[in-house]
Amino acid sequence: MEKGTWKKISQFALVSLIVLATACSNGKPNTTEPTQPAQNDTNATETGSNQKEDIADPFGKYDPPIKLSTVKIFNASDKFMPGETPEKNVWIDGYLRDLGIEMKVNWSVVGDEPGGPGEQKLNVSIASNDLPDIIPVNSKQLKQLVDNDMAEDLTEVIEKYASPQLKKFLAVNDGLALKTSTFDGKVLALPYVASSIDNASMIWVRKDWLDKLQLPEPKTMQDVLQIIDAFTNRDPDGNNKNDTFGIGLNKDVYSGGLYDLTGFFEGYHAYRNLWLKDDNGKLAYSGIQPEMKTALAKLQEMFKSGQIDPEFGVKDGTKVNESVVAGKIGLFYGQHWNAFYPLPDSFKQDPSAVWKPYPIVSVDDEPAIPSVGIGVNPESVNSGYTVFKKGSKHPEALIKLVNYYVDKEYGWDTGGFDTNFHQPDPNPDGVIRWRLAAAYMSDPGQNLTIYRGVKAAVENGDQDALKNLQVKSNYDIYQRFLTDNDPASYGNAMWAGPKDTALSILDFYENNKLGLADLYYGSKTDTMVQKQSTLDKLQLETFTKIIMGGLPLDAFDQFVSDWKKLGGDGITQEVNEWYEALK
Repeated sequence: MEKGTWKKISQFALVSLIVLATACSNGKPNTTEPTQPAQNDTNATETGSNQKEDIADPFGKYDPPIKLSTVKIFNASDKFMPGETPEKNVWIDGYLRDLGIEMKVNWSVVGDEPGGPGEQKLNVSIASNDLPDIIPVNSKQLKQLVDNDMAEDLTEVIEKYASPQLKKFLAVNDGLALKTSTFDGKVLALPYVASSIDNASMIWVRKDWLDKLQLPEPKTMQDVLQIIDAFTNRDPDGNNKNDTFGIGLNKDVYSGGLYDLTGFFEGYHAYRNLWLKDDNGKLAYSGIQPEMKTALAKLQEMFKSGQIDPEFGVKDGTKVNESVVAGKIGLFYGQHWNAFYPLPDSFKQDPSAVWKPYPIVSVDDEPAIPSVGIGVNPESVNSGYTVFKKGSKHPEALIKLVNYYVDKEYGWDTGGFDTNFHQPDPNPDGVIRWRLAAAYMSDPGQNLTIYRGVKAAVENGDQDALKNLQVKSNYDIYQRFLTDNDPASYGNAMWAGPKDTALSILDFYENNKLGLADLYYGSKTDTMVQKQSTLDKLQLETFTKIIMGGLPLDAFDQFVSDWKKLGGDGITQEVNEWYEALK
């Protein structure tokens, strides 16, 4: 593949941002009347039923009530309101009262991490065909259900019953999330649509250090390299000691969204783990391309010159954070959520530390394009996919349940938003309610809505924007920070404030159509299952050793050869077979 191939890749317009948990829980009591669902839906379409319909009501109530079942998998940190349980809570009560759906929770378990108790218990249920009607799954489990013809076709019921708001969510990013759960033209699961652009990298810089050293704000990679060198060698903290590093980096090198090199690599048009088109129109793995070698060469040079902590190879994010808070690191690549961690810790330690985010920058005249997600978390059993068991009655009920959730959580315009279904505000005990729902969905565009609403209210006095209670909450917190410099308000102010904030960078990416998504969004291929972990380990170890000088730069060429021999060629063949089948 010729150098520069990745620079020619088409850019994707993105409008999807997943909301932070805090944004869902800061609302004040709604003053509008909630939308009242229809009182009956006796003509709704059923699988295995002779009933027919004239008009499909997204919120139609079953009379008499129908019975459905599900299972629940919780995180170890989940806390519930007093008196609420997986079997008895505001959602279960609402389903029966408003939709005529009696929901039974067959079992619940704590442990939603990949490979954890929830995934294991669900695997047993799949293997024994002891499944509820509504099944939360990850991509691997979805493939098992599809391969064994155990997933109901939802294509028609989504088209017929999805509310306008749900359809809007599913259509984000050209409907990519829904494509990941489509097999042979049939939608066999409802994806939990997540943000794509939330994954985009940005550069966080100590602006007070820039000003002190009279350095330009970063607009090119040359600027970034100049800043890193100055932050290392020109005593930015003013203590007359050589005790600062130019860039923060942790041992995971390019993952985690904090103190990693994803955005740095992307400045060289190098991507660590995407499948992208090559000059022949086939999909090729980005981590073995020449651009990556160029970026690694610069990093090796930076390490040798002392710009990177020599102990980064054994430091996790927590240890690097100690250096940032202590004022020993003034630049790092990260993501939007860094406004909440670690930056408030830095502000508490030193209120004069002024952090400012910047878009990633390019080494040449081609724009730096951040990598973004595919709009779904395929590894999660809680926020991956929801399957309706094939043969169960009322598949349309799954869509109604999600309509109901979306309206209660995000129905600002419909009047459906209902604080009774939300966490209390204030919420000192950290209780949650959303995860008790039998099926749920996030608003992938919510973060930008919050940012643009706050910006409109601050800069133009737009009171209509404040009708969205999440916008109003962040607006109020921002104003409180301006008034009293309240450390507790710092994170939200740095996240959603109208200028020079985390979400302003994501807004810049979206407005300029900057975002590159993985072109392979199928389930893991057979060779991926067998070899991917080995290849990932090989890549991380090789890149780390090259950066630290333990291997010469040309070891990258041997890595490419080994990657291909150890399974990479097989994966490439399988990925392209999948890609050709899409055409």
